[in-house]
Amino acid sequence: MKDIYIVGLNIGNHDSSACLLKNGEIVSYIEQERISRNKLAIGEAPIDALKCCLEKEGISLREVEAVAVGMDWTYRKAIYNEPKEESDKYLRFNDPDWFLPKEVFGPKRPDIHVVRHHYAHAASAYRVSGFDECAILVVDNRGEDASTSLGYAKNGEITFFKQINIQNSLGVFYNRACRYTGLYGKYREVGKFMGLASYGTPNITIPLRPSRDAKLFKDLSDIEDLPVYDSLQKRTEQLNEYFRKNCFPFEDGNSDEIMSYANFAASAQNSLESVLIDFVSELKERTGLDNLVMAGGVTLNCSANGKIEQSGLFKNIYVPPFASDAGTAIGAALETYYKLHGKVRTNQVLHSASLGLSYTNDAIILELNKYENKISYKKLEDDTLYCEVANLISKGNIVAWMQGDFEAGPRALGNRSILADPRSRKSLIKLNNIKQREMWRPIAPSILVDYYSDFFEGQPENKFFMNVATKVKKEKQNSVPAIVHVDETARPQIVTKDNEKYYKLVNAFYKETGIPVICNTSFNLRGVPLVNTPENAIDCFLNSELDFLVMGNVLVQKKER
Repeated sequence: MKDIYIVGLNIGNHDSSACLLKNGEIVSYIEQERISRNKLAIGEAPIDALKCCLEKEGISLREVEAVAVGMDWTYRKAIYNEPKEESDKYLRFNDPDWFLPKEVFGPKRPDIHVVRHHYAHAASAYRVSGFDECAILVVDNRGEDASTSLGYAKNGEITFFKQINIQNSLGVFYNRACRYTGLYGKYREVGKFMGLASYGTPNITIPLRPSRDAKLFKDLSDIEDLPVYDSLQKRTEQLNEYFRKNCFPFEDGNSDEIMSYANFAASAQNSLESVLIDFVSELKERTGLDNLVMAGGVTLNCSANGKIEQSGLFKNIYVPPFASDAGTAIGAALETYYKLHGKVRTNQVLHSASLGLSYTNDAIILELNKYENKISYKKLEDDTLYCEVANLISKGNIVAWMQGDFEAGPRALGNRSILADPRSRKSLIKLNNIKQREMWRPIAPSILVDYYSDFFEGQPENKFFMNVATKVKKEKQNSVPAIVHVDETARPQIVTKDNEKYYKLVNAFYKETGIPVICNTSFNLRGVPLVNTPENAIDCFLNSELDFLVMGNVLVQKKER
């Protein structure tokens, strides 16, 4: 029987990506930034990403049945009523010659299927979650005409019973609040704002609150009747004016005194969480289901996800590792495969984000030999490798770790990671210095799955991708201080035997120290995407204060200068 291939693409101003399905299963998923090295792939089509997906499978675009796109750009243009100079920026997103150039992929193109943005987000979570039925919450900056969608999945069909318009976008609100502090930059660094919120007290009135009538900003002038483009400009002005008038320190962008914004950040985060909890409550009331899936850029807010888990409204929660717009490539492909062939979901529940590219030991050594005047290396057998690296980490060394297919999504999960000892707070300081991160930002833990409940509250089943924050148990906090945030939380990743090498390394560290936890942050430097190739890894290693580099079975260190 002939294999059926479907391609999924995210096409837009940022986060472009490509995925390839084979008979309804995800073969590969690659974010364009990992190949081009342009963080967030701003302004890029996912051409390189798609080429890599096809080459990994050894096929050409001619063998693909359909290409699915996770945004209806034609409909968006029709409803936005933008000035021509603004709408012209989006014309190329509807042009196959831009994202499927014939000089790269050949003259014959598959049929192109368009999937509405929030349906693509929903499918990216539901169709990999393993749930037969589930409630669905999609929250982002905006899709074509919605910023939040509430619904459910039953019998393979995704249904939204309520959608919140763009005028009431939580993504727009949170981005604007982050801008007020001066933390929001070219790469949309809202995670910094979330980390800052833990240092403050939510004592400032914020013009966002739950409302079942879908009007979430009742303290601001009503803009419901404005066209979408005009309403976005007006809402931005309203929020700016409100923050400057009502929120200490009453001026925007003064990031040199960032802690003065801590109470504001806590208040904005608290308001966001209150609205999200109300959405989840409404979902429970309307569906009566036990399972919840979430997607969209706002659902990368692990603190809010933690509050949703703590609410106990749903027994099971699933958030995919690619919750941002990049993940709509997967959702669009899965939704299209369902429409064409009736397959409701993937055969395997997605518990591993290892969907990218990998490199052999031979390829690694070939690249290392180009740097013989700067580095030395040795190749080790598996057991020796795990024990030696665990020992190095236990002695305070910071180790970059590159194994297997790189991860999907923004968080390193043991394939492209920087690792450290959680037993000393100095590890957090070292890691943040190496990464050029603010010192008040937390570092996440990886933990062997069997020991999760010894260290953390909540359920381990939704902790595969570092996207749910939870409390670190009081009696364990002094044994792993490097991963405990100021609010006593962490965003843990459970490590199972499915990720064999990473599991064996963390287990070796456990045998060495008695602690089944390791500090894990992404293998990259500020403003640069996570490493992909051995060349990327070596470059990052040589231009940082990393102590050791491990790629495959090769242990690398710098030569004395």
